[in-house]
Amino acid sequence: MKSNHFFIMLKGIIFSFLALSIFISCSKKEEDEEKPKEPVASFTFTPVSPKVNEAVTFNNTSTDATTFQWSAAGTSFSSTEKNPTFTFTEEGDFTVTLVATGEGGSNTTTREISIAPADVTAPAPVAAFSFSPTNPQTGQEVTFTNESQNATSYEWSSERAGFSSTEENPTFTFDTDGEFEVKLVAKNADGDSNETTQTITVITAEPTPDPIAAFSFSPSSPTAGEEVTFTNESQNATSYEWSAVGTSFSSTEENPTFTFDADGSFEVKLVAKNADGDSDETTQTVTVSASTPAPVAAFSFTPANPKAGEEVTFINESQNATSFQWSAAGTSFNSTEENPKFTFDTDGVVEVKLVVSNSAGTSETTTSITIEAASTGGNPCNLPECYVERTTSATAGGNVTVTYSYTTVNGKKLPSQISTSTIGGTFVTNIQYDAQGRRIKDESRFGATLSNYVEYEYSNNDRTVRANGYDASGNLTGYSISEYDANNRLTRTDNYDAAGTLTGYTVYSDFLSIEGSFPQLVETFDASGALTQKDVYTYQDCQLIKTVSTDGSGTLLGEVENTIDARGLLRTSKATIYSQAGTIVSNTDYVYDCD
Repeated sequence: MKSNHFFIMLKGIIFSFLALSIFISCSKKEEDEEKPKEPVASFTFTPVSPKVNEAVTFNNTSTDATTFQWSAAGTSFSSTEKNPTFTFTEEGDFTVTLVATGEGGSNTTTREISIAPADVTAPAPVAAFSFSPTNPQTGQEVTFTNESQNATSYEWSSERAGFSSTEENPTFTFDTDGEFEVKLVAKNADGDSNETTQTITVITAEPTPDPIAAFSFSPSSPTAGEEVTFTNESQNATSYEWSAVGTSFSSTEENPTFTFDADGSFEVKLVAKNADGDSDETTQTVTVSASTPAPVAAFSFTPANPKAGEEVTFINESQNATSFQWSAAGTSFNSTEENPKFTFDTDGVVEVKLVVSNSAGTSETTTSITIEAASTGGNPCNLPECYVERTTSATAGGNVTVTYSYTTVNGKKLPSQISTSTIGGTFVTNIQYDAQGRRIKDESRFGATLSNYVEYEYSNNDRTVRANGYDASGNLTGYSISEYDANNRLTRTDNYDAAGTLTGYTVYSDFLSIEGSFPQLVETFDASGALTQKDVYTYQDCQLIKTVSTDGSGTLLGEVENTIDARGLLRTSKATIYSQAGTIVSNTDYVYDCD
């Protein structure tokens, strides 16, 4: 019985020990299960040897993490994606940091990434050229016009003619007639070359025609002290000799000018010579009168009843005047033009004075002009409340689609985003406004990459607006200053480079006599004041229906013809651009939010 009792007791002790072991093991397991594991940050990237502007993909291999923060010092790389991509735009070594966070805390790891320079391969050259004249004569200079592509150096040769040059557009004179093979070898920056050969037929030079001397002069009845312009009308001449007995007039210019100090009759002689030295001469009598008639100041203006903010044109009707000085007390009107224009900002009566002069003296006149108050309020054109949602333009190079988004600020509906899609990608401009509805910033991106941005500054009661342009790095690239009149019409814009040097300006004038900004003439000038482009606008029911553009010499550059529907909405545009390369035509359709 004792033996059995001891066995039972031993059995109980062993059972209790096992139960205690199981309890301790379960408690340990529960404790381990309650404590989260610490995350371990790690990653790889491809390609392993990336180049500038090549997308790098980061492969996240972290464990026990749920959120991630990526960055790279010295770059704009910042992402919370698990496996982000980034394109490095500069070569060099960069440290990429990954912070992995989970229930067990955070862990950080870094890796160095080396960005190699981008591969640059020069495109293959294509040799091409033309020459003028196409049928040269012996002894006549031939100009070679290089039309090669992708080339940086050139080698011209013609063994028979002895022609050899490395200039881009050389000239050469063939001494003998016959056919000559002219070869051009064009090379690119990598030394790749391409060549082309053309045959030039040189004919025997024709005899030089005899010169014929002739000229006219203006004014036909000059006065003493008045400049006379001589217009050469000679034929077959290459050089000229001008003279007048009894004066100091002597010139070899083609069209000289001269001022006779005293009155009288003077024999002006022109000797014209050709390339062979043959000559011909002619003589004309220039009669110079003793005195200049006194000037008489007179002018009119239009419109007869101008309003504040409306442009006034002054028509000079003076007689015998050579210089002009305009002014109006109490205004900034001041001009020496013969027929100036000016916009009075406020209503009231202004006294406009014109002082004219010539060598005989001066004369002045003053006229009162009543400026009426500007009309206000409403929609003078009675156009529907429609806004452009999309335009689609078709050209030979492919379609271009522009999409507009709007926002309402201070009760006004304003464009907030302009997105332009082409076959090359999408260019997006986002527009920001302040609480008053003034435009304060434009930010342009190509794809996801910032291209540039513009910030606006206002002064002079918002009638002077400065637009500062910056590149993606925040460097000032240039700025413009625009001036508005009392009716909020843009009248002039001056453009400057980053150093503050004027590069050109644009003047808006000849506004329609209705409320709103409707200039009928826009002129663009370079920094020296020379006209470079002139745009003439034609309107119908407050909509622009035609634009004609010419350069400073009057040569047609392009035209835009628009159509409008019965509600007065612009529907289609046909733009035609003329250039030496040919004619380019673009057709655009408009879609509105009220369609």
